[in-house]
Amino acid sequence: MGVTKRLADFAADLKFEALPRGVVEQAKLCLLDWLGAALAGSLELPSRILASIVRDMGGREESTVIGTDIRATSINASLANGVAGHAVELDDINEESIVHPAAPVMPAALAIAERDGLSGRDLLVAIVVGYEVENRIGRAMNPSHYRYWHATGTCGTFGAAAAAGRLLGLDGEGMARAFGIAGTQAAGLIEAFGTMSKPLNPGKAAMNGVIAALLAQRGFTAPTSILEAERGYFRAASREADPSKIVEGLGKGYQIMETIFKRHASCGHTHAPLDAVLEMAERYGVKAENVEEVRVGTYPIAAELVGGNYAPKTPSEAKFSLPYCIAVALIHGRAGLEEFSSERLSDPKIRELSSKVKVHVDPEFADVRLGSAKVELILRGGRTYSSRIDVPKGYPKNPMTRADLEKKFKSLASLALNGERVEDVIRAVGSLEKMDSVRELGELLLL
Repeated sequence: MGVTKRLADFAADLKFEALPRGVVEQAKLCLLDWLGAALAGSLELPSRILASIVRDMGGREESTVIGTDIRATSINASLANGVAGHAVELDDINEESIVHPAAPVMPAALAIAERDGLSGRDLLVAIVVGYEVENRIGRAMNPSHYRYWHATGTCGTFGAAAAAGRLLGLDGEGMARAFGIAGTQAAGLIEAFGTMSKPLNPGKAAMNGVIAALLAQRGFTAPTSILEAERGYFRAASREADPSKIVEGLGKGYQIMETIFKRHASCGHTHAPLDAVLEMAERYGVKAENVEEVRVGTYPIAAELVGGNYAPKTPSEAKFSLPYCIAVALIHGRAGLEEFSSERLSDPKIRELSSKVKVHVDPEFADVRLGSAKVELILRGGRTYSSRIDVPKGYPKNPMTRADLEKKFKSLASLALNGERVEDVIRAVGSLEKMDSVRELGELLLL
């Protein structure tokens, strides 16, 4: 049996009763974290543009477009919510696969669960399945896949198809066909980073995953060995794909437990340097005006993707500018949503400090995919401080607490919902396994 079929059988067969309690709780935290990002993201321009198109398209009112008064088809809702959930760069990550697993999986799962009035238990299983599929495919294809391909868009299409397919009751053969349909649609380029098209990638992944599952449910044909086939996805999109990583430990542990929750509102490749800078500023009382130079040694992917833009022109670009992120963190003591506003972009103090940040590849981090940096702060007068971060805050080995995540959710969700509604969402997600119909949750996410 090929790896596509083995992964499909797992996705089709997993039952709620098989999930350890810790996995169920983690899935609820992942959902709450993503909902906060999506509610804040619904206010961003890319999301508002998508929502306006969805409104114009009309159609059956099946699923909620989060943070709006719109109910749309499950296909269109998954697209709009996929964009919203990734728009503020605060959705979760997986280190080994280099994907944002929630970004495509959550909107696909919510759209189908709400459309069909399925239970909270059904939704939780679908989330776990989606994370498992997306992360396993990502870790099998990377790091070379990430050289050109936005893995959240590509691998996320399979994760979304798995989550939607599980909710639609696909059997193993049907799920394998859904993967085949997903694979021929899976796309998303790194070149889109720093533009509105970056969150479009997980939006399309969610939408295409839903389409794949719906087509498979109705008997649409597709290759059932799409991953490992001679002209399949592994060979097309990776130089060193390792199919063994698809099935290694499958069913014995759960990828969702490897989730990284984001503390900063910027690309994940900036987080280790940001943690280092903020830790030194607090420990030594460093003032931004006294900084002469900042030297950052990091891994190749980070240096290439976020190390070179010293004058970002848009908030989206700023989230992918390590010099900007470090400067704003030193000046304002954080890198939250406010620090990536249009007003901050034009601040001459931030621009000046950004120019003092020098980023280079540290040979020690040559094989790192995500999460390591050494930072030196050189102050006027010659005093130097240094810090090394290998496990940023929010990683499984340096976790954010439930209280941390609820605080993060409240700060983001309150941008779109009133305080009482915010608390209602926290309670609903906290008892999701007792919810008879996910439509109850959908109602709380409408304006």
